[in-house]
Order: sequence, then structure tokens, then C-alpha cells
Amino acid sequence: MLNPSDSIRCKISARQFIEEYGVKEELGTQKVYDLSVSLNTKEIFDKRVQEIRDNGGNFAYRAKYTRVGETKLRVHQVSAFMIQNQGEEMIWFFTQDITDVIKNRDELRELNYLMDAILNNIPVYLFVKDPEDDFRYLYWNKAFASHSKIPASKALGHTDFEVFPEHENAEKFHRDDLELIRTRERMEMQETYVTATGETRIVQTLKTLVPLEGRAPLIIGISWDITNMQNIEQELVQARIKAEQSDRLKTAFLANMSHEIRTPLNAIVGFSRLVIDPGHEGDKEDYCNIIEKNSELLLCLFNDILDLSEMESGTLEFVREKVNLYHACLEEYDSHRLKVNKGVILILDDVDEELCVMGDRMRIMQVLMNLLSNAAKFTPTGEIHFGYQLRGNIVQFYVKDTGIGIPANRVAKIFERFGKINNFAQGTGLGLTVSRMLVERMGGRIWVRSGEGIGTTFFFTLPLG
Repeated sequence: MLNPSDSIRCKISARQFIEEYGVKEELGTQKVYDLSVSLNTKEIFDKRVQEIRDNGGNFAYRAKYTRVGETKLRVHQVSAFMIQNQGEEMIWFFTQDITDVIKNRDELRELNYLMDAILNNIPVYLFVKDPEDDFRYLYWNKAFASHSKIPASKALGHTDFEVFPEHENAEKFHRDDLELIRTRERMEMQETYVTATGETRIVQTLKTLVPLEGRAPLIIGISWDITNMQNIEQELVQARIKAEQSDRLKTAFLANMSHEIRTPLNAIVGFSRLVIDPGHEGDKEDYCNIIEKNSELLLCLFNDILDLSEMESGTLEFVREKVNLYHACLEEYDSHRLKVNKGVILILDDVDEELCVMGDRMRIMQVLMNLLSNAAKFTPTGEIHFGYQLRGNIVQFYVKDTGIGIPANRVAKIFERFGKINNFAQGTGLGLTVSRMLVERMGGRIWVRSGEGIGTTFFFTLPLG
């Protein structure tokens, strides 16, 4: 207690204050300035007294003092009351040391900040629900907000039905929560939900109950995105399936190749022996023709294999040049008109002799050669027509024959490897496969129309430019 009008002398002091701050027992002889308190000058004291008067005689503030023997300041909460006692102003000061309270509160606040920083920055999606409040969200960390594209402000205090527009997802989440409450056993599951942007994500979720004193437990959930992992797994499965298919194709390819190579080689070797055999003088011209024909077949087979390999590896080079289609077709006509069967006429239809395209001349002629050779092989009598027509910004080629046609059960597989019209025809079984890949690489497409016993027409297109 202080008397402002009595030379500001201290009248009464508590025992604890006396001991901690060095106040002498002779209180009535000490001025407030002598005390180790915050009011240690007349100017400071007069200002504080005026604040007390201005506030109706009641004023509270914080002050810092130093205990006897210490250097560290202590924080006190001070409450001041001014009263009139026999015409004198008397001020009662009540102080409470709150240093430790402030420290504990600061530590708690710092701990809360630290926990919040950790929970908001861990690379998992964390949420807390209150089963007593219709399973509303109590916590929603930043990682979850970023992942779901749903800010915490739209999740906190809301149910799954309010947070997620797809009620199918909300129904599942709610059923899982009810099951967790019923069994009280930790749940691990895979969940699919739709984000606020409409993106479907797959997460692995762990849900458990957190017991609390004096109330029902809370539900805490931790999720992590496994969408990419799932996609990778699917890609690995597809890669495995593709590898298995490739292995089967390789096995089939080698089996077919062994047969396709062995057949002409056997003919070449066998008839070569007959050519040098003196006992077969009269047949040597026929033997030489057979050897030549099978040599061409073998060479064609190897060329097809090389082209197929280069196209599959992406190493086959294409040259872009201006190609006069009439000259290219005329060259193929001259090459094939003597190779057709007797009784078959090869006809180059009337076409635009000035029409040109930008493309690879050699590859265009290779496709025509394969189609014409195929037509000649399966046309014992009749005619083979070929040519081209301008259709908008593309050129459509055709090779039409009056041959045996293609059985209906083989049409769909005619462009596959070794997709022969029949098992008895001589050929590589790769020509149409190579042709399809060449046409597609040049920006066109190829297809066939055929009727068994009627004939076959092959079409393919190329862009003008």
C-alpha cells in the first residue's frame, strides 16, 4: 500500500514481496523509489498514479522486477486500487508473479505451432472426425487440401456428404466410419474419390480411434496417394502381357521363318545338284528356271525381314521427293506384265499422267510391287487392273484382280505376319504386312475387299503433300 501524498511512502508489504525483492522491515521509512520495482522514479510513479485516477481508481498492468540475487526479470500482473481513507488517498497494489505461467503458455503455443507445422507438411493426408458430431471434420491438413483441391475452410465443421459432391464416395466413407466405431479395430483400405476438379484419385487409407478422457474417441485418418503406383502396376502388367505376346510372336516368327527359308533353299540345293548331274541334260533349263524363281523368293523374304525389322525399330529411312505416279506405275507395269500367268492380262488403267505426290518413290513402288505380285500369284485367268484416283487431298491406289479371292475367315488376318491366303501358296507371308506398315508410315491406310471365287481389290491411300 502506498500513500501518494505522504512523500510516497510504503505503508504495508506482503511477506513474500519483502523476501523476494529486498523490501526492508521499516516500511514506513522507505520511499517507493527505494524498492526494486518498476515505479523507481517520481516521474514514473506520478504517471502511474494519474493512470489510476483516470481509470476511476482501478488499473491493471504488467510490471517487471528482479528478485534479490537474480538478474533475470520476473513478470508480475499488478492490480491497483485507489481508496479514500480519512481524507487521504491510499493505493493498494496486488501483484502476482506470472513469469512461469507466461513461459508455460508460450511453450504450449510454440508446441502447438510446431505440431501444426509438422502435421501440415508431412507428405500424407491427415484428417480428424468427431463421431459425437455427425462425423464432422475437426482437422484437415494442408497436404490433404492440396491433394483434394478442397480447402480446410470448406471441410472443417462439415460432413462427408457436404465435402464430397459425389455422394457415392460419401456413403462409403460414412459406412467405414460406422464400422470403425462398431469394431473399434484399426482399418486399412483402398479408397477412390473424386477431387473438386473432377479428377479420380486412389488412396491407401488408415483409420483408427484416438481415446480421449471425458468424451468419446475421435477418428483419425491418414491417407497417401497411390494412383501413380496403381498406374505403374497396370503398365507393368501390360508390359508383361506385351512381352509375353512378343515372345510368342518371336517363337511363331522363327518357326515360320525356318519353314519359309527351308523350302526355297531345298529347291535351290536340290535342282542345283540336278543341273550338274550329266544324267539330266534335257531338263537343265527348267531346273535353272526353278532355281532362279526360288532365289528371287528367298531374296524377297530376306528383304521383307530387313524392312520389317527396320520399321519396328524405327530406323527405316523415308525420302520425301516429288513423285510422278504415272511414271512409277508404268515402271511397275513393265516389270510385271511378263510375270503374270498365261491367259492373264495386266492393265494400267487411264490415269492422270501429271499427278504427283510428295513421298518416297521407292517405297510407293514397293507397295505396288507387293500388291501386283500378290494379284499375279492368285489370278490364274482373267485380268489385273491397277491405277489411282485423286480424292480431295489424298490419292487412292487400287489393284483389282479376277482371281480366286480370299476366304472370309482369312480376310481379317490378311495383313498380319504370315497371313497367307492359303497354306499352299508360295510366298513369304510378309509382303502385305510390310505394305501395311509402309503405307501407314507414309500417312495413309490400306484395306481389301474380296469375294471367294470372284476376285480381290486392294486399296491404299497417300496424302498429296
